[in-house]
Amino acid sequence: MMKCYELAKFTIYQVSEMNRGLIDLTPIQQALIYSFCENHDKAIQVSEGITWNRPDMATFALIAKAHMKAKRTKEAVRRFKEAVDAFSLSDQGPNAVSLLADCLYNLGLCYTEEGNIQMSYKLAIRDLTTAINMDKRNYVSFYNRALCYTKIGENQTALTDYGIVLLLDPGETITLNTFINRGRIYAELEQYGFAVEDFKQAVLMTQNNVSLCQAAAVCHHRIEEFEEAVNFFTQALKINPRFLDAYLGRGSSYMEYGQEEPNKQAQKDFTTALHFNPAYTKARISLGYNLQAQGKFQKAWNHFTIALEVDPKSYLAYEGRAVVCLQMGNNFAAMQDINVAIKINTTAEYLTNRGVIHELMGQKQNAMKDYQAAISLNPAYSLAYFNAGNIYFHHRQFSQASDYFSKALKFDPENEYARMNRAVAHMLLKKYEEAKDDFARVIDSCPLWAAAYFNRAHLHCCLKQYELAEVDLSKALSLKPNDALVYNLRAEVRGKIGLIDEAVGDYNRALDLEEYASVK
Repeated sequence: MMKCYELAKFTIYQVSEMNRGLIDLTPIQQALIYSFCENHDKAIQVSEGITWNRPDMATFALIAKAHMKAKRTKEAVRRFKEAVDAFSLSDQGPNAVSLLADCLYNLGLCYTEEGNIQMSYKLAIRDLTTAINMDKRNYVSFYNRALCYTKIGENQTALTDYGIVLLLDPGETITLNTFINRGRIYAELEQYGFAVEDFKQAVLMTQNNVSLCQAAAVCHHRIEEFEEAVNFFTQALKINPRFLDAYLGRGSSYMEYGQEEPNKQAQKDFTTALHFNPAYTKARISLGYNLQAQGKFQKAWNHFTIALEVDPKSYLAYEGRAVVCLQMGNNFAAMQDINVAIKINTTAEYLTNRGVIHELMGQKQNAMKDYQAAISLNPAYSLAYFNAGNIYFHHRQFSQASDYFSKALKFDPENEYARMNRAVAHMLLKKYEEAKDDFARVIDSCPLWAAAYFNRAHLHCCLKQYELAEVDLSKALSLKPNDALVYNLRAEVRGKIGLIDEAVGDYNRALDLEEYASVK
């Protein structure tokens, strides 16, 4: 078999000899050789001559492909349509169906090159679907149809096509691209568990692709598999030690460990990124939050300030500095910073944060205005409902509080603080069955939360179930042994069930704890 360069030399020789009339080739052979040598005009000219005497599907397809290679999409579309139309006029021999499927496939590709995206991709999908129906193992058509579905936002259908492509074993290149493309769709749909598996397969196939390592790491981080995220960020950094986003990502994953040593590792990563690029604002802000988590508030404040000097419109830096100002007890400065952040980027989160600052300054009315504004901006923002519910609760508007806690739980079912507060509101509204259900769910989710047992004991007292109340209060004290309020309530409960000596002991213990707290 000829090597590639020998074939090229032979082809060029044929063309030169053909031009001198030394060898006799059929018009189709001539057109193919011209096309191979990228002399598209000559290939089209020769092919057009054939159609004068024999306007068949193969010739039209040959002309269309020459136009396609010459980037003349509209002409290619016209000629492929002529080829498809010629199918009904042909003898439909053994190769005709295969050729028709190929024409439809290429016609679909041509449509993707046209300007009207929605309409063109829909036309491409139509023709690719017809090609697929003619050959169910045509993985290239499935692959390109998946690309078209992605372009028009039909991601679930694209996922189905990519799955079929992988089942058809399309070869290394298309398999790799399928894993990458499918992973991106899963990530866009926030199905990070699926996305990470596709990106990991792509990493195995490429070995040293830093972007794929980064993508896998980000997905692991999203599904809270922080150790795996660290491993993939580290792999990315081995490939490219100056990949700043990987330092940022690994540092963020370390911080999720919630431990002192990983926090220090995170600090090193953020500092390394800044060493390479001192103007890398994201790393500067992350370092600020890292120092804040370590209780180094002044250093954190300094880094947020430097970030603002680099980028005066960084609302993230303003928000970070506002948080630090709050922790340093400077509510006024915190209010100034969050106001600027809101001016630059008005979000439900920032409005809610400003509401918290208003509350800390004793301005609950202004806080409620911010929470309501946050809800208007984002009706699904759970934290705004929760904070507003707490204000209603504070003003003893228990029915409104219960409604807002319910809305908070609708958009964040894992918010056990909202469930606990709703349970207490139900209890005060004498909706005892609803309160009982909420307390049961809270304790099932958080079996080591002393406050849950203490509050449920109050419910038992309302129902005169003093023995059950005594059990819950004893459990609360086993989890939090030095709580005077719990001892006081258990003393009352024990008195109700005739445990007088034990009740007196609890009262005395409560008095000792209160006296100790006042001296301290």
